[in-house]
Amino acid sequence: TSPTERNHHVNTLTADDTWDRLGSIAQLLHQAATRVWEGAEPDSPLQSLGLGVYLVQAQASSLLPEDYQLPDVDQEDLEGQSALQLLAAAEELTRPLPAHRPDLVNSSQLVVDLCDLIREARDLGC
Repeated sequence: TSPTERNHHVNTLTADDTWDRLGSIAQLLHQAATRVWEGAEPDSPLQSLGLGVYLVQAQASSLLPEDYQLPDVDQEDLEGQSALQLLAAAEELTRPLPAHRPDLVNSSQLVVDLCDLIREARDLGC
């Protein structure tokens, strides 16, 4: 293989890892929103938090290619985790995202929004 082909292969692996991270983030956010909504009473601040988590999930999903298939989630791995723990796990997955890439220019806003949700979840005792 030529150096150009090798570089393309490396970039493809990097892109796949990036999409897998974003897919995992979207899945974690879905689970976190479900946990928040399960505990929300009518007119509870938890309803606003749950909506915020769903909006950030949509934001993460919008960064994925249209043909990307979300990975299956092992529910047993997530059992017993609080919404706050799921949000923190999602935020941790954002750390190595290459925010300099043009197709991920909005990933820095995703990180900011996730940090806001973590703070709010902490304040609400999630």
